[in-house]
Amino acid sequence: MLNKIKQNNLGVTLIEMMVAVAIFSVVMLSATKIFQMVVESQRSAIAAQNLQESMKYALEVMAKEIRMAQKPNGNECGGNLAGKVYDTNIAKDELNFKNFNDECVKYYLDNNRLKIDRDTDSGYITPDEIEVSNLQFEAVDNVGTIQSRVTIKMDIGAVGKEMHKQIMKIQTTISSRYYE
Repeated sequence: MLNKIKQNNLGVTLIEMMVAVAIFSVVMLSATKIFQMVVESQRSAIAAQNLQESMKYALEVMAKEIRMAQKPNGNECGGNLAGKVYDTNIAKDELNFKNFNDECVKYYLDNNRLKIDRDTDSGYITPDEIEVSNLQFEAVDNVGTIQSRVTIKMDIGAVGKEMHKQIMKIQTTISSRYYE
């Protein structure tokens, strides 16, 4: 009878236990890695969204003022604005014009941030968290029947951890509402 009891006592061998632990470890490591990848993807998506939202304000401010620009009387805003609505410097990284409040305005890059200088005030229009580079203004100004317009190109990136850094190229064209 003791022999029968010993034969019916089926247990787990050491090899079976090691195989089960190995399979469990592989499954847990895979699940942890997948979870980590999902979290990193979500952080990158949030960083890209924050970058776009931050630049949305800057582009709206610029677009409103550029759209309402007008020709100055003579050369009162410096640069070479005589007979033109918009003027850029030789490197095309500065834009000069006269706004609808008769103020001379200059947009340019300063310490990797977009800056605006007006007759009455000056300040940055991009936050500290955004780094702007390769700023270019292309102005087409009253050539025949073509409406004046400015194309703005720039590279932007979020300042912060390298693993979550998003870099984007932005380009927009703004046409003038100034008609002679």
